[in-house]
Amino acid sequence: MSRKPAHRLPTGSFPGSSGIEHAGLPRALQRGATALALGSALLLAGCLGESAQDLVSSAKAHLEKKDNKAAIIQLKNALQKDESLAEARYLLAKALLESGDIAGAAIEAEKARSQGFGGDALTALQARLLLMQGKVDELIGQYGSRHLQTAADEADLQTTLVGAYVAKRKLGEARKAADAALRATPDSVAVRLVNVRLLTSEGKLPEAREEIDRLVAKSPQAAEAWQLKGELQVLADAPAAESIASFRKALELDKKLVGAHAGLINQLMRTGDKAAAKEAVAAMKAAAPQHAQTFYYAAVFAMDAGQVKEATALTQALLKVAPNNERALFLAGRVAQANGDQRQAEANYAKLIQAAPEAQSARVALAQLQLRGGDAEQAMTTLQPALDGKAPSAEVLALAAEIRLKQGQGAEAERFLARAAEVNPNDVRSRVGLALGQIQKGQDGAGVAALRKLSAEDKGTSADIALISVLARKKDYEAATQAIASLEKKDPKSSTAPELRGRMALLRGDRAGARAAFDEAVRREPTSMTAANSLSTMDLQDRKVEDAVKRYEVVLKADPKNLRAEMATMGLKLAHKLVEKDAAIKRLTELARQHPDDPTPRQAAVGLLMEQKDFKTALSLAQEGVTASPDNPALIDLLGQVQAATGDRQQAISSFNKVATLQPRSPLGPLRLADLHLLAGDREAAAAALKRAQAIGPGDGELARKVVEKALQMGRPDLALVAVKGLQQAQPRFGLGWKLEGDVARSRRDFVAAVTAYRKADQLAAEAGATTANTELAIVLHSTLIEAGRKDEAERYAAAYLAKYKTDELFLYHLGDVALNSGRYPEAEQRYQAVLAANPMNAAAANNIAWLRLRAGKADEGLKFAEQANKLRPNVPPYMDTLAEALAAKGQNAKAVEVQKEAVKQAPSVPAYRLRLAQLYVAGGNKGDAEAELKRLADLGPNFEQQAEVRKLQAAIR
Repeated sequence: MSRKPAHRLPTGSFPGSSGIEHAGLPRALQRGATALALGSALLLAGCLGESAQDLVSSAKAHLEKKDNKAAIIQLKNALQKDESLAEARYLLAKALLESGDIAGAAIEAEKARSQGFGGDALTALQARLLLMQGKVDELIGQYGSRHLQTAADEADLQTTLVGAYVAKRKLGEARKAADAALRATPDSVAVRLVNVRLLTSEGKLPEAREEIDRLVAKSPQAAEAWQLKGELQVLADAPAAESIASFRKALELDKKLVGAHAGLINQLMRTGDKAAAKEAVAAMKAAAPQHAQTFYYAAVFAMDAGQVKEATALTQALLKVAPNNERALFLAGRVAQANGDQRQAEANYAKLIQAAPEAQSARVALAQLQLRGGDAEQAMTTLQPALDGKAPSAEVLALAAEIRLKQGQGAEAERFLARAAEVNPNDVRSRVGLALGQIQKGQDGAGVAALRKLSAEDKGTSADIALISVLARKKDYEAATQAIASLEKKDPKSSTAPELRGRMALLRGDRAGARAAFDEAVRREPTSMTAANSLSTMDLQDRKVEDAVKRYEVVLKADPKNLRAEMATMGLKLAHKLVEKDAAIKRLTELARQHPDDPTPRQAAVGLLMEQKDFKTALSLAQEGVTASPDNPALIDLLGQVQAATGDRQQAISSFNKVATLQPRSPLGPLRLADLHLLAGDREAAAAALKRAQAIGPGDGELARKVVEKALQMGRPDLALVAVKGLQQAQPRFGLGWKLEGDVARSRRDFVAAVTAYRKADQLAAEAGATTANTELAIVLHSTLIEAGRKDEAERYAAAYLAKYKTDELFLYHLGDVALNSGRYPEAEQRYQAVLAANPMNAAAANNIAWLRLRAGKADEGLKFAEQANKLRPNVPPYMDTLAEALAAKGQNAKAVEVQKEAVKQAPSVPAYRLRLAQLYVAGGNKGDAEAELKRLADLGPNFEQQAEVRKLQAAIR
C-alpha cells in the first residue's frame, strides 16, 4: 500500500526528544608511525594523569554546556579509574537520559542508589526514568504524594508527575502537580514550558499561546520556548511561515533540538517544499545522527526516493531505539511491504494495533494485507473496530466495501461505499456513493451510467466494485461479467477478476464454472488464500475433505512459509480427524518456534494440550513463548490463561496486569482480570476491572457488549448501564447502544423498557439504511415480546420480519425452537423444514426434524433425517444420540449401541447419553454393560435428575 508520510510528529513521540543525540563510543586514539610533537606529548601525558575526581569535574563542566557526549566519555573514564564513585554514576545516568539512552540511564541510576548516592536529585531522576519507561502506574504509586526539599528537584519531580497524570487522563491531578512545580521555581523556563503544554492538554489553546509569548519575551534565548511557540502556531492553524520561522529560530539557538527539527520538517512537507524539507533532514542528521526521529525522517525520504534498501537499514536502526513507537512501527510496516516481506509488515502493523487499538491507518494496512493473503474474514475482523469507531475514514469504509464484495455481500459493500461518500464528498469514492444513491432512489439508469463513466475514467477500482455489485444484485450477470472484464484490464495479472467470476458463477448456480474461475485465480496467484478458501469450501460442500486440504498444500508449495495456509490445513485435519491430536500438537509447536512472534500456532497447540488436560506441557509451551517474545501481549495473555486454568491465580493476575501495561489503550488486560476475579468470587475486584476496561473505550461497541455481558453475569446491571450510556453518548446513531440497554432491562425483567429499547435499535438501523438482517436483534425482540405476554404482537413482528427477510435461517430456526418448547410440534417441524429449504446444509435443523418425526411415530423418516444430520456434521454427540434412537426405533439395536457408545466417548460428562446407552444395553439383553452404566449414573445422585428412570432400569435387569 502506498501512503504519504504523515506530516507532523508530536513532541516526545520518540524517546529522548529533548534534541540531544545519543552518545557514541569515544574515538580510538590514532597513533602515527612518526614521533609526536613535544606539546602533544605533554598534553597527552596530562590527560592520562588526570584523577577520577578531575574527570568528574570536567564532566560537570561539559554538562553545564549541554555537551552530553563529552560528559559521558569523561564519566566513563572516571569510573574506569574508580568504579565506586556514586556521584559519577548519578551524573552518567543523567547524561545518558538526556542523550536518549533510557535503559543505560536506568542501570546507572540504580547503581548510584545501591552505592549510597541519595538525596532529592536522584529521586527526581528515577521518577523521570519511570515516566520515560512508560511505567506510569509505578511512578504515581511511588512518587504521587512525595514532595522534595530542594526547589529545583521538587519542580523536576512535579513536572514528571504532570506527564504521568496526563498519560492517565487525570488532568485535575496534573494541574495540581504543575501548580506545585510553579510554586517551587516560578521563573524556571522548563517548568513554565510544562505549564504551557498542560494548558494545551486542558483545551486552553489561547491561554497557552499568550503564556508562550510572555515566556519568549522574557527569555528570548530559550530555544525550547521557540520550539513550543512553533508547535502552538501549528495547532492554531496559523500561517505555515510563522511556525517555520519559530522552528528556525529555535534551531538557530540550539541546533541539536530534535523537536524543532521535526516541527520544521513537518511544516515544510505540509507546504510541499520538498527541497527545503530534504535540506532540513540533512541538517537533522548532522545535529543528531543517532536520534530516533532522525532515523524516522531519513527513512521517510529514502522511501519517497525509492531507496528501499537504505530505508530498510534506517527503520531497523529506528526500531532498535524506539521498538514500540507507533509511527516507527507503521513506517517499518510500509518499508517491509516495499521489500516484499509481507509477514514482517503484518507483524509490525499487528504490534502497532496491540499498542494503539484506535490506529485506523494501521488497521487499514493490516486488513489490506490480510485480504490480499486471502483471509477476508480476518481482514474484516481487523477493520471492524475502525468501522465501529466515532468517525471511520473514507479509506476504512472503501476497504470494508471491497472485503464484503469478495465475501459475496454486494448490498453491504454498496452501503459502505455510500457512507464513504458522506465522509469525503470530494473523493472518487464519493462520486461512486452519489451514483449508488441514485440507484437506491430508483434512478437505476442514471446511477449505472454514472458508475460506468467513473469506471472508465478512474484508475482505481471503487467504481468497478460498485458496478459489479449492483449488476450482480440485479441478476444482470452478462453485464456484470463485462464489468469484471473492465476491472481485469486495470490489473490483468491479479487473481481478483477470476475470483469475482467464480462468485458470479456461484450466484448463477454454475458450480463447474465457479471451479474453473477459481482454478484460474490459483494459476495466476498460487499463493492466493482467497481462491484456495473458495475451492476448499466447495470441496467441503461436496464432502471431499482431502481435496479441501490439498488446496492449501498448493499454497504451501508456492509459499512454504505461509502460516495461514499451514493453520488452515491443520484446522481441516483436526476438524475431520485426519490427524491425531498428538501429531497436531507436535506440528503446531514446530510452527510456533518457527514464528515466535505470531501467537496463532502456539495458541492452537496450548488449546489442544489443555483439552487433553496436559497442563504441565501447556504451561511450559506458553512460558516458552513469553521467554522468546517477552513483550508480546498475545503470548503473555496466553500464559495468563494457562495459569488461570491451572489455579495459579496470582501469576495469572501478574500476567494480565502486564498485558494491561503493554496495551494501555486495549481493554484485553482488564477484561481478563475481570473474568479471573469473577471466577474467584471476588465481585468487587471484577467490577473494578470492568470499570477500567470500559473507561478505555467508551465508544467501542464490541467492548461495551463484553462489559454488559460480564456485568450482568455478576449481577451488576448498574455497571452494565454505565457502559451502555457511554456507548450511546459516543455513538448516538449506533443501534447497538439501545440493543444493549434492552438486554439490561430484560435482565431486570422490565420487559416494557426492554421492548422500547430494542425497537429504538431497530429504528436506528432502518434510518441508517441497513439492507441486511440483524438476526440477533430480531430474536431478542421477539423473545422479549413473548416473555412480556404480548404473543399476538410477537406473531405480527415475526410475520413482518419474515416478509422482509424470507430466508433468514437463524430467525426461522429460533421460531422453530419457540414452537418446540411450547409443545407445538407440527409448527416446529414446519419452521425447521423452512430452515432446510433455505440451507440444505443445516445439520441442526435436520436433527430436530428427526427427533420430531420419531415423536410422531414415523421411524423411517426419523432415521432418514438423523442420517442426514450425521452426514452433514459427523461425530457431533447430540446428532449421534438422535441417530441411535432412530436406529433402535427401526430395530437395529446393535448398530444403535455402537453409535451411542461413540456419543458417550465424545461427551463422557453428559449423563443423558449414558442413560440412552444403558437403555439400549437393556433392550439388547446386555445386562453386564447395562449395570456398569447404570451404576455410574446412580453414583451421580441428585446431580442427575433422571434417577427414577435409572432405578426403573436397574429393577428391570435384576
